Amino acid sequence: MFNSISNNFGAGVIQFKDYQEENYVVLNAKFTYDTTSPEYQAADVLEIKVPDLSINRSAETGVLVRFVDRRQYSSYTMNYDGGTVIRSWIKDKNTICLEKLATLERAEEIIVYIQAMYVGKHKKTNADMLTKTYVSFTQPTKYLYTSDVVCVITEHWVFLHAEITSVSYAYRDLPWEATIQGLPTDFALDIPFPGGYNQGNEDMDGMAEARIENGVFTNEERVSGWGSTGHDAFIFLFAVRDGE
Repeated sequence: MFNSISNNFGAGVIQFKDYQEENYVVLNAKFTYDTTSPEYQAADVLEIKVPDLSINRSAETGVLVRFVDRRQYSSYTMNYDGGTVIRSWIKDKNTICLEKLATLERAEEIIVYIQAMYVGKHKKTNADMLTKTYVSFTQPTKYLYTSDVVCVITEHWVFLHAEITSVSYAYRDLPWEATIQGLPTDFALDIPFPGGYNQGNEDMDGMAEARIENGVFTNEERVSGWGSTGHDAFIFLFAVRDGE
């Protein structure tokens, strides 16, 4: 674990949980930035200065970002929380870069979730073939249904992808909870939870926040159009396990 040294967009100190090898780095961090700040406005690329990393530069990887957008009408509130994927890369051993995406500037506060693997460029080591581990979302009363569940578990980190393809009607607007059988319990993360047509921000996906802790997935609420056809909610993350 380490803290950032500085950044050029006014975000303050950022804490990273990390696992590093000679040819890749896995990083976890959650932080916010203000799109109206002078520092952000002056930046072309968002740069975070950090202590020495194990790789000098990396290929680009995706980082999910989101914003909160609730709109009050006469008798109800609509949830138009949105988000997207931005590009991120390690420019040198002391600089992590994030894409500055102008379309996000509709919101003042942007929440960034770095849960990514950065693969080193021009490394001569061979790639390793890793084995998938079977995991399943279980509940006393089954109401969440998943597909395309892919999990890789190593001694130091976990990769998880899963789609929530359908939900029993009675649970559509309630908080969700499921134990992920087979998933290590030694990490905890707030995670971005994309999914849902976003009528209030049509160029963005709906994006909520969920959490995985002690092997249990929880989500309190989703964007108002989350159940639209072709907008399945999903999980995609790399998580550093505790102790690393």
